[in-house]
Amino acid sequence: MLAARAQLDFINSLVARFQRRDSVMQPLIVFQSQYIAIIALLRSVGHVFEKVDCDTSEREVWGNRKWAEWKRVPIFRSFIEPRRNDLLKEFKGGLEFRDSGFSTPAIVADPSMPGMTSIVTTLEAAELRDANGRLILPQVHEAVAFWDRCLAEAEAAFGEDRRSAS
Repeated sequence: MLAARAQLDFINSLVARFQRRDSVMQPLIVFQSQYIAIIALLRSVGHVFEKVDCDTSEREVWGNRKWAEWKRVPIFRSFIEPRRNDLLKEFKGGLEFRDSGFSTPAIVADPSMPGMTSIVTTLEAAELRDANGRLILPQVHEAVAFWDRCLAEAEAAFGEDRRSAS
């Protein structure tokens, strides 16, 4: 199985956990870190494919040609790449409390945190919107589907098993 496929399976698990409805309040940092991890990993699927899975000269030639095509696909250009850059290169574009996906927050004592407090809330991930007002989860699902198609194409070309790592 491709290493990038195992990574995509892991991303699917993160997304499932992130969008799971739960009425238990959690620290905002938990939701932020899940979101940042999902975005960072969505972008790194291409890197793992290129650096790990394209491990022969034939695979490298095929992968370089396909990678050039994949980078031009709208979901990559308009979501995966820029969202990763916003979050990891500029540290902007994270989840914000004013978003309707969050319930009214509470501040609780938390000796494990700097400042000794945590902001806690519940999350309705299906309601989260980006800075442009677009729902976030449909973009995440489209990005996962994009990588699934790309990796299926690579698996067929490489004669790889597509079975899930789980």
